[in-house]
Amino acid sequence: MRIGCVLVLTGLAVPSGAGALDAPADVVAFAGAARHHIGERVTLDHCHLVYANEDEITCIGLSPQDADGTVRAAGKLLIRVAAAEARGRTRALAMCAGGGLGEDCEVSVSGEVFDASRSFGLGEAQLMGLREATICWPD
Repeated sequence: MRIGCVLVLTGLAVPSGAGALDAPADVVAFAGAARHHIGERVTLDHCHLVYANEDEITCIGLSPQDADGTVRAAGKLLIRVAAAEARGRTRALAMCAGGGLGEDCEVSVSGEVFDASRSFGLGEAQLMGLREATICWPD
C-alpha cells in the first residue's frame, strides 16, 4: 500500500536549514523547487522510472488526469543510483529501460539533490537530479 504526501509548494521554495526534507515530496511538486535544495537528501514519491541505463535513470512525475483522461509529464529529474544499490539498478534496467509510464516502474527514490546540467552542457540549474540514490519499490 502506498501513502501519498501533500506538500505546500511555497514551503518547498524556501531553502531548508535542516539539510533534508522532513517528509517525502511528490516529484511534480519538488521538480520546480529542486534547485533550492542542492546538497540536501530528499525522498520523492510517485517517481516513474524511464530510460534506465547503467549510468542513470530518468524520473518522471505525472500531472493529475485531465477531464479528457490525458496525463502529462509535469516534472523530470535525473537519478544516479548509488553503487551499493545494485539490486535496485538491476531491476530498473530490466523493467524500466523504455519510455513507458506503467505502474511497475512507479517508485519512491531517496538521494542527494544535485545540479546535473553541466553533465549535458546546459546552463546552471536547468536539469536537476538525485545522486547516491536508492530506489524503494512498492512491493
